[in-house]
Amino acid sequence: MKNIVTAGIGIAAAALVLVGCSDDKGTTPGSSSPAASGSSTQVSTSGNTEVKVEGQDLAGLDTSTVTCVKAGGKINVASGAVGGQQGVAVVMSDATPPAVESLGLVVDGSALAVAQMGGMKSGSADVAVDGSTYTITGEAQGADMKNPMAGMITKKFEIKVTCN
Repeated sequence: MKNIVTAGIGIAAAALVLVGCSDDKGTTPGSSSPAASGSSTQVSTSGNTEVKVEGQDLAGLDTSTVTCVKAGGKINVASGAVGGQQGVAVVMSDATPPAVESLGLVVDGSALAVAQMGGMKSGSADVAVDGSTYTITGEAQGADMKNPMAGMITKKFEIKVTCN
């Protein structure tokens, strides 16, 4: 049981690291900047963002902090957290159709994730596109940090964001 909990926490932590580090936006000395190389970056924020977990709005999340950035063949969606308690981060391919590469949610202090790494899969996610609005639905998994010995938890989510 202890190994399952440890693996679950490791997967959730790794997924959050992937979300945060999935796209190298920096440059190294001697390399060209994204603007110089001809790629474009699109950033948008929207008051129309919705984040629901188990059918309820993610309490404590300020949806006005959610941003969507299209750059380098990726679509990155992220929010600011209020007091570090709630947050969302998603990395999708900018393809037709887009696919979720990693997703992290902080719900009631527990880190939940959708990720695939080293043959291990945690959670699932699908993306529907209507114009510039992306609706991401699925199930995220992680450890209940209030009771880590209880094993993995799974929560259904829906994220709707406009990305211009």
